[in-house]
Amino acid sequence: MKTFKEFGEGWFDKKEKEDPDYEELEKLGLKAAGRGGWSKKEQDRYNDLWMKMHKKGNTPTMTPPGVYGDDSWGTKTKKLHKKLGLTKKDHDGVIT
Repeated sequence: MKTFKEFGEGWFDKKEKEDPDYEELEKLGLKAAGRGGWSKKEQDRYNDLWMKMHKKGNTPTMTPPGVYGDDSWGTKTKKLHKKLGLTKKDHDGVIT
């Protein structure tokens, strides 16, 4: 049987595995902030990933889901947040 030192691993050598969904959400979030070539398909993917992470229990700090091409008043986004059941407790950016 191998000992702990033979494996060559220490307590601090182990890296925590990154969640691929969270990495993709960060990339989409950065693209959304710049609005460079943002499409409806990317908006839908962002919304799905954000809700998936929220359901896991770790709400992302990025902007909550929105509607592609919403007006400046955010009326469609407001309806979406109500439909998804998001509140200010979930994220400060939720429109209620």
